[in-house]
Amino acid sequence: KIQVMSENPLTQFTISNDDGDEQMETRMLENSISRICSLLAVGFGDAGSEIIAENMKRGGAIDPMIPGKRMTAIFGFCDIRQFTDTTEILQEDIMEFVNTIAKIVHVEVHLHGGSANKNIGDAFLLVWKFPKTITPDDISSSASLVGDKRRDVQIVADNALASFITIIGALRRSARLHRYRGNKALNERIANFEVKMGFGLHVGWAIEGAIGSEYKVDASYLSPNVNISARLEAATKQFGVPLLFTGEFADLLSPNVRKMCRQIDCVTVKGSLHPVKLFTFDVRLDNIDPPGKDVNLLRTFEEETMSLNEYIDEFEEHPDIVKLRKGVSEDFLLEFDRALQHYIGGEWRKASEILQRTRTVTMKSGALASDGPSESLLKVMQAHDYVAPKDWRGFRELTEK
Repeated sequence: KIQVMSENPLTQFTISNDDGDEQMETRMLENSISRICSLLAVGFGDAGSEIIAENMKRGGAIDPMIPGKRMTAIFGFCDIRQFTDTTEILQEDIMEFVNTIAKIVHVEVHLHGGSANKNIGDAFLLVWKFPKTITPDDISSSASLVGDKRRDVQIVADNALASFITIIGALRRSARLHRYRGNKALNERIANFEVKMGFGLHVGWAIEGAIGSEYKVDASYLSPNVNISARLEAATKQFGVPLLFTGEFADLLSPNVRKMCRQIDCVTVKGSLHPVKLFTFDVRLDNIDPPGKDVNLLRTFEEETMSLNEYIDEFEEHPDIVKLRKGVSEDFLLEFDRALQHYIGGEWRKASEILQRTRTVTMKSGALASDGPSESLLKVMQAHDYVAPKDWRGFRELTEK
């Protein structure tokens, strides 16, 4: 077991419950090794396996100066909205609140082939690695991929997007989180309180390695691409959507899923030298009903999630995704895309005429709601009296954080 552990520290061993006297000390040692491996797996995650193994080969002492490894993956960043106010109200109960959300995020990501990397209070960094047969060159030239390689890349990308969409639905359906909707103090501070999160997705290279010193080490990823996923999450507030992702990520999706996505702008962000196409996946949150009064508030998330079921096409069959998409019409998406093309082409008055029609959407209740991306583009053009600047090149700088 020690030999196996030195090669892969995240190996999961079976812990024996046999308390017989025979070989009791050996059994205790075996179980101790198994528990140590379990703790390492939870503490360091997928990114830490090679780091720990390399240090064990060098004698076991932690050396954070070991060079990192360049890799390519999909990076997802999500953040709990209105966290400061929630913390001030909940006080000691904030840990249960955050960990309930963390369980939802981690389980959905795990079920969709990803891994949790960092928990940063109100935020989470998630990673989806590609199969070892997929090279960084394959990702950078994904349009030319064919056969199994192309399908392998599409599966990983589809899973990453599906995990974030199912999290949105799961937050709404969660019995444990539903208790906070009726919290009097929370509703006095935040009217109609509901647990909400923002999500960002991007693909690219990063350096996987140990960050810290011999006093404290984290196994994580460093690169501008990781930062971009975080900046996209922050920008969701500006665009009035829960989820943003880049054109580079959208290009990896399978054709049917790609058609469901909406490009909403073209911008430059800090950490990127080139214009980035911004996309969202439209959802109608009020299509999913919150738990009823008779629901068991202590039911586990494994009992609530619908992602344990087998689906041939998750985007067409998963109940949460299907419900969240209901009401997002193809005509609406085509109309907005026409406006976007006029906007990129500098024909701002034509764009604004169309956006006046797409700026409101009808919700399940029949009430009208604002379409965030339409409002965002109208705000940009209004600042210039709906006339594109002379130096307009089809994109703008995303200055807000």
